[in-house]
Amino acid sequence: MMTSTLTKEQKERIEAQRQLALQRRNERQRLQNQQACITAVDNSSHISSNARQWHPPARSQLCVSANTCAVKTGSFSVIPFSKQTRKEEGRKFSQFAPQRKPSLSTGLVITGNCQLLSKERFVVIAPYQEQLIEIFKSIDSKVYNPQDRTWNFVLEDYHVFMKKLQCLKGAVSISGLPDYVLKTFLKSALEPEDYREVNLSRIDKALLDSLMPFQREGICFGISKNGRCLLADDMGLGKTIQSLGIAHYYREDWPLLIVSPSSVRYLWADAIMTWLPSVPYHSVVVVTKSTDNMKEAQIVITSYDMMTRRQNELKQMNFGMCIMDESHFLKSPKAARTQAAQQFLKSARRVVMLSGTPALSRPVELYPQISAINPTLFPSFFEFGVRYCGGIKNSFGWDFRGSSNMKELQLLLESKLMIRRLKSDVISQLPPKIRQMVILNPEVINSKSAEMERCARKLEEDNLTGMERRGALLSYYHVTGKSKLKAIQDYISDMVESEKKFICFAHHKFVMDSLCEVLNAKKKEFIRIDGNTDSNTRKLLCDKFQCENKCVAAVLSITAANTGITLTAAQLVVFAELYWNPGILTQAEDRAHRIGQEDTVIIQYLVAKGTADDYIWPLIQSKLDVLNKAGLSKDNFLESETSVLQKSKKRRSILDYFSEISSLDDELTDDMLAGIDVEEFETFEKRPKLH
Repeated sequence: MMTSTLTKEQKERIEAQRQLALQRRNERQRLQNQQACITAVDNSSHISSNARQWHPPARSQLCVSANTCAVKTGSFSVIPFSKQTRKEEGRKFSQFAPQRKPSLSTGLVITGNCQLLSKERFVVIAPYQEQLIEIFKSIDSKVYNPQDRTWNFVLEDYHVFMKKLQCLKGAVSISGLPDYVLKTFLKSALEPEDYREVNLSRIDKALLDSLMPFQREGICFGISKNGRCLLADDMGLGKTIQSLGIAHYYREDWPLLIVSPSSVRYLWADAIMTWLPSVPYHSVVVVTKSTDNMKEAQIVITSYDMMTRRQNELKQMNFGMCIMDESHFLKSPKAARTQAAQQFLKSARRVVMLSGTPALSRPVELYPQISAINPTLFPSFFEFGVRYCGGIKNSFGWDFRGSSNMKELQLLLESKLMIRRLKSDVISQLPPKIRQMVILNPEVINSKSAEMERCARKLEEDNLTGMERRGALLSYYHVTGKSKLKAIQDYISDMVESEKKFICFAHHKFVMDSLCEVLNAKKKEFIRIDGNTDSNTRKLLCDKFQCENKCVAAVLSITAANTGITLTAAQLVVFAELYWNPGILTQAEDRAHRIGQEDTVIIQYLVAKGTADDYIWPLIQSKLDVLNKAGLSKDNFLESETSVLQKSKKRRSILDYFSEISSLDDELTDDMLAGIDVEEFETFEKRPKLH
């Protein structure tokens, strides 16, 4: 064993140095604990009033027990020192007195930011700091909100506040409002809001006479923004008619490009015929194929997919105005359709975007639409992402999938480019029901098939008995369901993108099956009620639709689910197929339009040209009109928004078929025929006639 050669004095000196080193290490550990505690306090919005009075001491004077601050995963707790505790502990805790100001040398700076509260006021979000509170109190327009413990001021005092804040430099750091916010809302920069007085006499009289007051206001807003705006009204408030009004006001800038989901292209063409009769119909081209000629067109209507495929040809047409229907289709800047659309939108003088859901889930999805309408509003996507998308930098870069300063963003958009009204905002101007006839895309309807032609010819035969004609009509109705199938699927597929709850009625089992296939493919939750659904299960399914937000659709049988259920969680009802008896249709509509419904209900009837719908739709209108005149019904299909399909002069009206047999009660016959599928017709024919 080696013997130590150190003297006693040397050993004592070494031990003293070791103890001093331990003391310094403990001091550093306590400093780290205290710094973590203060950082947590600064970042919290739920700090007790005592804790808010603390001020970080100078690093050289910091000496805190590790038990003072307990930091836990996802939360933290603070144990403040009472006056009695400080007395007992002596002078080593005197640095926690509230009057001490943070020192720049500590590096522990109180941080906060300014946010727009309204068009006239801004709020400062920051932890408690005594000198900062004194600055707040020195501003005349100050208002304290005790609920969230914040101070807000008139926007005109913003520069005064920021100037006074300079005296706390090094101790307090407050992020100011962006320049584009100040330029928009300072009184010197505010735009006049008397846009409602715009002269609309240049617009087609047929359209003007059809406008509701809020729709007129929407057109005036778009014109006040020089035809560059986002119409973000709720579904069913008439964004189509408003956008056509703005477009017709700027007719000198045409040709006009209208891009929409493929399922509603012909609805746009029909709307132009209805509301802009002064526009020659031959100048309107609906592009459905790569070979369609559009060079001489004044209005080109196409889908997002076709726009992408024919972007080079479309670019050569130099569109002066563009309408982008369901503009949330452009939410991803990397998508091919977004990149294709940007070519037209950059060169167009007028850009109108329509969407009831402009940002489906994240504010970042708004940026491509905003930049297309007003490319100078935000300096860059990065600044937009940091301020409004909760931008966070991680190991993979910047993450902009969150949201922040949403109130400020809404105020900014409403001031510069967006108008948005909910149905609840204009409910006094709306009828309880709004019916719309939606003409399905004829390109995907096989109306010229051998089976369809055979059914049509059979109805034209003069030697058929009454029951034979009814059988022929039922066959035609059945085949129509098959021919409409693809068009119906396309329409529902586009509708699901809006994330709005809706009810979809159908008659044939194969149509209901196809609807369910679409919803399953989109990974959406839905309910289905048909003739095989028992009463207990119906109740559970209805409760699911009413209470669960993720359940977005109800697929219902017209004959099995038109009564006895309540589905007021939806404000949209879609009829994938028509039906003989309008009384049954109105009963089905009232699954959503009943006690408990606080909104206007939008009802859409999907109609296919060249099919049995050409017969059935006029029948529905005529029958309900008769009931209205007799005072037996409050509904009127003649007031549907879109135009009525014209019957062929060569074909006999379905009314003629039903009037030929007077031995059957009309209403009962309708109910019987409506509930019978074509496969059941043989059984129906054998039943005894009623007298």
